[in-house]
Amino acid sequence: MAIAVMPHAPIQPREIHPHRLPRTVQVAFDDLMAKADRAADHRDLATYADRHHEAIQLIGIRPPASGELAQCSCQNCYCGAIFDAATARTYMDGTVEFVQCETCADEHRLTGDE
Repeated sequence: MAIAVMPHAPIQPREIHPHRLPRTVQVAFDDLMAKADRAADHRDLATYADRHHEAIQLIGIRPPASGELAQCSCQNCYCGAIFDAATARTYMDGTVEFVQCETCADEHRLTGDE
């Protein structure tokens, strides 16, 4: 009987907190996300998707099925988590939209009416 040898693949996290990344990676990530936002503003969705793909590879997060990242901008705790945009929860505070990761939404869901 033959035994298959499977190399151990590193387990990639589903969520990353930017303060745990080296400063140079944080800056490069922020730059890629800003470029993605500019591409979206110009309806250049191919470039938008490319910048998200580059950001995913840069920070070593598990590639989300949606291919899109979001960053928590919760005003209650400022966690800043980077995660799959498909799981993001949003709320409006005046005319500004904020994003909450699943943890923030579960622990202190905000609605903008606080």
